[in-house]
Amino acid sequence: MRYGFGSKHPYRSGLVGAGVALVMLLAGCSGGDTGATGAQGPAGPPGPPSSGPLTSLTVTITGVTLGATSTLNFSAVNQSNVGYAGLPASTLEVTLAKLVPGTNGDPQTWQSYINTTQTPTPGVGPGTQPTVNATTDSGGSLTDHGDGTYTYTFGTNIAAVASPIAVSFDPTLTHRVALAIRSSTLPQASNGVYDWQPSTGNVANIPTRDMIDTASCNSCHDHLAAHGGPRQDARLCVTCHNPGSTEANSGNTLDFEVMIHKIHDGKNLPSVKAGTPYVIYGFRNSVNDFSDVAFPQDVRNCTKCHDPANPKTPDAHLAFDLPTIQACGACHDNIDFAQGAAGGHPGGVVTDNSECTICHSANRVAGSVADVHLIPGKVAAANFKFNILGISNTAPGQQPLIVISVTNPQNGNSTYDIKADPAFTAGGGAAALNIDLAWSTADYGNVGSNSYPGQPVSINALKTAVANGDGTYTVTSPLAVPISATGSGAVAIEGHPAGDFDGNGTFTDRVPVTSVVQYFAITDAAPTARRAVVDVANCQNCHGQNDGLSLHGNNRTDNVTLCVMCHNPNATDISQRPIDPDGVPNQVNTATVDGLEQRPIDFNALIHSIHGAAFRSSDFVIYGFGGSVNSFSDVLYPGTLANCSQCHSGTTYEPPLAAGLLGTTIDTHATVVLNGSGGKTIAPAAALADSSLYSRITPTAAACSGCHDDVTSRSHMQQNGASFYITQSLIGSSASSTETCSVCHSAGAIADVKKVHGLQ
Repeated sequence: MRYGFGSKHPYRSGLVGAGVALVMLLAGCSGGDTGATGAQGPAGPPGPPSSGPLTSLTVTITGVTLGATSTLNFSAVNQSNVGYAGLPASTLEVTLAKLVPGTNGDPQTWQSYINTTQTPTPGVGPGTQPTVNATTDSGGSLTDHGDGTYTYTFGTNIAAVASPIAVSFDPTLTHRVALAIRSSTLPQASNGVYDWQPSTGNVANIPTRDMIDTASCNSCHDHLAAHGGPRQDARLCVTCHNPGSTEANSGNTLDFEVMIHKIHDGKNLPSVKAGTPYVIYGFRNSVNDFSDVAFPQDVRNCTKCHDPANPKTPDAHLAFDLPTIQACGACHDNIDFAQGAAGGHPGGVVTDNSECTICHSANRVAGSVADVHLIPGKVAAANFKFNILGISNTAPGQQPLIVISVTNPQNGNSTYDIKADPAFTAGGGAAALNIDLAWSTADYGNVGSNSYPGQPVSINALKTAVANGDGTYTVTSPLAVPISATGSGAVAIEGHPAGDFDGNGTFTDRVPVTSVVQYFAITDAAPTARRAVVDVANCQNCHGQNDGLSLHGNNRTDNVTLCVMCHNPNATDISQRPIDPDGVPNQVNTATVDGLEQRPIDFNALIHSIHGAAFRSSDFVIYGFGGSVNSFSDVLYPGTLANCSQCHSGTTYEPPLAAGLLGTTIDTHATVVLNGSGGKTIAPAAALADSSLYSRITPTAAACSGCHDDVTSRSHMQQNGASFYITQSLIGSSASSTETCSVCHSAGAIADVKKVHGLQ
């Protein structure tokens, strides 16, 4: 399922209140006097106020009665909390389920009262048998009370549900009714969800099964809007997606705990790896193939969705305390529990959930669910902290001195001996500790670093650090700060201690420790930090901590301020590309998969291109370490791509950008050639070393074209001062090379980014 720009519905005006007429009664007799003023009459009812265009609807269920005739009372208010009248009955989608208590090791489960039979469509999928699907109520009626309150009368006789399956009405059980609004002319409305016990009317202190907070879903998905948009609350989802529902064309269950686990682990499912795609057929037999879905952090991080510490998910503990064949078998779908060891289950034959906790609980043979889903690298990372204790000698022409330490926060911040401790002496690349130096923080370019194009000075601290005798170390830069450098620079510690995750005494695992960055003055009176555009906490909403953002072999972890030191406007991937057959710097390398000599790896172009892959008109390929080919064409952004604020800090996505930024390099005017020893080198070296000659994209266009890479968008940018092949000295030198994006796209302008991206 691909996610991109969310559809926005046209606005519709609310009801306009009627005016109140004031009637003056004048004396009718000629020559008579006007009588005394009478007593003031009672105030008339106020008319509904006008509140402008309708931009949001909030639905609240206020009460339900169930039986042979069942009714649902609810209210709908607009963005000003004013009641909205006039909802058409045809827009309502109502579901109803009861919470069936668990027995014999089963958890409590939702069972829909309202179901239908689905017959598989011949030739569509492998399914051959009719199945039962939960669905919405039909045949009901709506009473509009004219003030934003409504009464819906069910078409289903809840007291006598016998088809297609019998569902008995038990008023002593917890019940849930949910309401969605589906309309092409109204803004998307919130879902109304109401839990209660019909026999008592109680809404509190009743059995629940609240294991997922929709806010957790939306931290990645930005705004859940399933089935065309109206269904946005996980509490509504489970009223249909319960164990009794199966999709007929595929034969796959629609049970939420199975379906959602399988979707989020789609790419790594054993069944998918074995060649069977995971497909659910949807409306009008649409094919929803989840086989390429990759969870953007370690799938073992169960608490991302099931957080026992969240007061809104009081039943999240069930994910850990009550393992089931259904939940576990969703991801581990190569196990046939009924076949025991022969089916891949070492614990023997299991046909129900009654015995799962005998082995799968704390201190038992298989360990608890929480124990076996621990992420070793994340656990090990808690034992390490990189510290920059000082940096001196940073003026132009001086060789910086950096004082560092590595400490253990779990052991009173005791220091590691990076010259002797196994975590730092393990060979084979298992351990690494590097110091990076970059300049200038106005916009990194690293001119004079002798590491081209655009790379910082990188120092192997494990080899060069000198012990100070107190657990700290001093690292001396082998390269002086260039005489031409100005402003401020940055120093970073990155790398990975070695770990022994399996406890066999061999340190071969890489521990993803959070990288650190500190700023230093070069010619500034005091250090000036690099502008903060992206908040790493926003990244971690999807990618987790010490997990999905541990990149480049676990060397660089959870620190965007480090990323931009390398991924800067001067940088491209040319050094990792294969030898160019013609050896001529002409922007063409036929030995590459995209036919290019290089691609920009500037952070603004790179991240927009990766996250916007499904929206782009062309594939975006980056060559990485060892010549690895990284095509991002299969990246599916899970949120609303247009919501810049999901990644950006504040309004940093709005033009104009800061003055004086470098353009993003697309051509260094060099290429990869064969050297005399049979290896490869980049030539001509003089061109590579002179970043003033690099051809660039102007800064705003570089960011926007990461997603908007089509010909029409590019032409629009060029018509408004952007350039896609210009040297830095010419950017802003004339009207034709000065970006005027902010004229239309700045805050409050006619095409404000927030407006065209649907953020307001």
